[in-house]
Amino acid sequence: MNGRVELKTTAPAGDGDAGSRTAGPLSLIADPTFRKLWLIGVLMGAMRWLEMLAVGVWVYDLTDSPVLVALMTMLRLLPMALFGSVTGVIADRLDRKLLLVLSLCLMAGAAGVLALSAWAGTLTLWQVGLGAFLSGLGWSTDLPVRRTILGESVGHARLGPAMSMDSASNNATRMIGPIAGGGLYAAIGMAGTYAVAAVFYFVAVVLALLVVYRAADKEPRPLALFQEIAEGFAYLRRSRALLGHLGITIIVNLFAFPYASMAPVVGRETFDIDPVRIGLLLTVEGAGAFAGAMLIAFLAFPNRFRRVYLLGSILFVCCILAFSLVTSYTAALLILAVGGFGIAGFASMQSAIMFSEAPPEIRSRLMGILSVCIGAGPLGILHVGWLAALIGGSQALTVIALEGLVAIAVLVWRVPELRR
Repeated sequence: MNGRVELKTTAPAGDGDAGSRTAGPLSLIADPTFRKLWLIGVLMGAMRWLEMLAVGVWVYDLTDSPVLVALMTMLRLLPMALFGSVTGVIADRLDRKLLLVLSLCLMAGAAGVLALSAWAGTLTLWQVGLGAFLSGLGWSTDLPVRRTILGESVGHARLGPAMSMDSASNNATRMIGPIAGGGLYAAIGMAGTYAVAAVFYFVAVVLALLVVYRAADKEPRPLALFQEIAEGFAYLRRSRALLGHLGITIIVNLFAFPYASMAPVVGRETFDIDPVRIGLLLTVEGAGAFAGAMLIAFLAFPNRFRRVYLLGSILFVCCILAFSLVTSYTAALLILAVGGFGIAGFASMQSAIMFSEAPPEIRSRLMGILSVCIGAGPLGILHVGWLAALIGGSQALTVIALEGLVAIAVLVWRVPELRR
């Protein structure tokens, strides 16, 4: 290995005949491999939001601490920052389907153990934190494993619609997961919430076992973990456009998405509402994101990827700023629904841009680096949690939204490729 990636012209597994089929959302529905991978994403996403909302409410009720609420969300995201690059290298070398099955088994097992602990009345804060970390460890494989399998299976001609539909389903889980989490927590407590999560993760394991996937042949060579990670970063240094793309990902995860960890805090402090209506705040955002992603699925032409990505990111951050300033619960619901359209543009194009521009030989590695950038979220969550403890939840969101808008403006000025 000479430190540079040798680009090959052979197509990756799944790119052959899939790319020649009729492109578009309707053709994807008829594809059994896409349907299974898509449904796995639905189950993972729903349980992610269900657990996050229930854990946030449980921790806030137990401790009355915004910092600890933020810490639980941070623990769920931390594995992406710590292990994203490592997962990407491993996924480039090993069977991605096996890695997908193992990660889902990890999440199912963690949720099952926590459900038993809650039923026994022995559930503690450190156990919930460990469960959040293990669930995040499983989730850290989504980009370099599940989404990479999905992209290779559908082919480049259907990449935009496939990623948009996958994003739409993930955003749909933001409608179901939070309000279901609030409802389950109010009805049957943490034991029921974790039990439902364990069952759904197990169903995802069964679906993963049924996925038909053959990876492209790889040249056998010894694993050189750090060298292969360095090759991925070396490739990125030669692409200003992709570096700018990753910069937007970092900014949005630092200064926009952390708002979700403050939903229980703002719901109680500003609106004085119950867990179900707190969940509804995230649900309407998911509804807007679902509608936006389905629209993008029909309009996702490659020459529009970057424009949709940038404008969606800006819209999302602006809506977080507006949400932080209102005192009307109804107005907050409307603003977050509009913000969902921004999330759709950001999330749909985030994977599509990286996947479409990455050489097949290092595709999982670059998707792993994208996971690391998404994993910047824990720093943003700590930041907003610390601010909330000092000045209150809504005021903390005002500060981070303004920081995010300034950061985007500077990045777009320094990387003009983002505007093209």
